[in-house]
Amino acid sequence: MALTSLVIAEKDEAGRVLYTTVGTDVSAQKITSRTTKAPLGTRLFSEKPWQALRHSISAVFLPAGYPNTVTPDYVHYQIYNDVQEFCSSLSGLLASRGALEGFGVGDASASATQALLLTVLKDVCSRFTTIIGAYYFGTSLYPETKTFRFLADVINDTSIVLDTISPYLTTISLSTVSPYVPSGSTLQIIALCMSGAMRSLCGLVAGGSKAALTDHFASPVNSKGDVGELNAKSASRSTVVALTGVLLGTLIVPYITTRTSTYTALFVLVLGHLLANYLAVRSVVLRSLNRQRSAILWSTFRNSTRDGDAHRSITLTPTEVSHREIILDVPSRIRDALSTRVIGHGSLGVSVQYAMTRCNTSHVLRMLQHFHEEPYVLFIADRNGLWGRPGPGILVCFKEGYDSLDQLRAWLHALEIAATWSALPTSSPTASETENIVLETHETLRRQFSRFMQCLKEAGWNIEEDAMMMGSPGSVIMGQESSEKKKKKKNA
Repeated sequence: MALTSLVIAEKDEAGRVLYTTVGTDVSAQKITSRTTKAPLGTRLFSEKPWQALRHSISAVFLPAGYPNTVTPDYVHYQIYNDVQEFCSSLSGLLASRGALEGFGVGDASASATQALLLTVLKDVCSRFTTIIGAYYFGTSLYPETKTFRFLADVINDTSIVLDTISPYLTTISLSTVSPYVPSGSTLQIIALCMSGAMRSLCGLVAGGSKAALTDHFASPVNSKGDVGELNAKSASRSTVVALTGVLLGTLIVPYITTRTSTYTALFVLVLGHLLANYLAVRSVVLRSLNRQRSAILWSTFRNSTRDGDAHRSITLTPTEVSHREIILDVPSRIRDALSTRVIGHGSLGVSVQYAMTRCNTSHVLRMLQHFHEEPYVLFIADRNGLWGRPGPGILVCFKEGYDSLDQLRAWLHALEIAATWSALPTSSPTASETENIVLETHETLRRQFSRFMQCLKEAGWNIEEDAMMMGSPGSVIMGQESSEKKKKKKNA
């Protein structure tokens, strides 16, 4: 029997179920009408005007397949990010007006040549900052994404403040205090150059950290989004938000003419910008491991297994860890999981030559012998810690052929040493006690590491992507041999 009609059920990229009747059979049309009302959450293709408008806006500004192709924290981050974009666009108008006045706009005694030379000087500072910043911060952006994303806006706001106050610096006269104090015009030039350098550094840091966040948002647990489309949609939203802020600012800025009103408006906008950015970064739930997140996870895991029952071990989820993270923190710091106090410091990827300057020669020799079979070597600095800081200073050297898992093991070993060290009755153990701590914690790590990694995987962590060490190590140990063998080879 030939078919006269069919009812086709389709699911679009947003997860909505749509029904289409192919044919003219009356019974099939009845089935279609009855079927489309049954499933919960389904939508007919013929929608109300406001629903069609909402879906059109979603298609323009949200990624295809939303919310299935992005992580759950995507929306919260984007809402706060749009708020901070709006505040930044408004404060940027005040900064632009201040920079123009600093270049001589409105000053009858200023010349176009002076403004040009000042622009060139500011551009030179910006370009040199980009080169130097890429060298020092390039390898740190991915491991410490949240820290540098927030830090970028702190730098940007500093640049905005310098641009805004630059016209008022010319009124400062401190020559009566000291002849070595710069004049007001010199302070203005310094402020404008520093502003350009900071704005350049902000673009560098924000661009790198934003790329890491975009890669995170496009990697939900059960699917994969399009990184390119996420960047395009983010640019569309930023354009609309920035344009709205600029249009609104053109109506408000002409009324902000006095110094008091300018500083008041700048304070409110900068405060709102930083608050929105902090909430945006705080809402991100990363599943990759870095030093701080692995420290929180390991401390919680070890505290739950002190009684010896490994089956009762507790492993925090990525959401729980995100609530405990400190946004602005030094990666080398080792903190206690409960009190968050600093209990030590660790440096990964140092050279043996550097370790020799911080540790006793006998200690270095014994550690090299003890870690002969390991892909890393761990040293404990002198009693005052690394660079005089509280707690043990732990230095880690890597051997040729190490991988990311070895970096994690070395960092966890450093965490265990710092925790054991902080529990001692004295903060200055002897050399033998220090070596015993290293040996005991090494054995503890050997017993617990496999179980810990399994718990991380069950809790939803991405153990394949970890970033304990920022960049490459300064040097890698290729081998070791006694001085006697080296002399025999040299004489042979």
